[in-house]
Amino acid sequence: MKLHPESSRMFQTNEDVEKAKTYAYRLLNGRAYTHHEISKKLKEKRFTRPAIQETMATLKRLNLVDDEDYARRWVAERLRHRPMGRRLMEQELKQKGIIEGIVDLVLDEALAGVNFQEMALDLLRGRIERYRGLERTKALSRMYGFLGRRGFDASVCSPACEQAWQEMHR
Repeated sequence: MKLHPESSRMFQTNEDVEKAKTYAYRLLNGRAYTHHEISKKLKEKRFTRPAIQETMATLKRLNLVDDEDYARRWVAERLRHRPMGRRLMEQELKQKGIIEGIVDLVLDEALAGVNFQEMALDLLRGRIERYRGLERTKALSRMYGFLGRRGFDASVCSPACEQAWQEMHR
């Protein structure tokens, strides 16, 4: 039986696409990635645009890349192991290529019951010895700077720093 020329193309594979898929599967075997991160890595390996597009379509179809799920897991992990304010989480998720709508949705859900004031105070309590012996202004400035770098807003930083200072001098 002879296949129609159009039908025979269905069974042909593009070597570049297959290599791109193999590379993407190998990456995903190690850890989760966002759509943006996988695309970027494929571009860095100099795969063609059609190979990247087909690979990304396959990954999406197989549910191997899910930015919303990635963001949820990432936020939960951050809150558990490296607490930070919403602003910094938002910034880091956007750097990973997650779109703003997903970032807002995930953060709104994950942070609904979080007491940032208590989180910031706990972080300061873990570092309290660093501030002992410093004059009040210098200690508060360093505490505030630490919390600010962790993405906490001023409305959280000021009361947390004041309370940490008070607890340090009881």
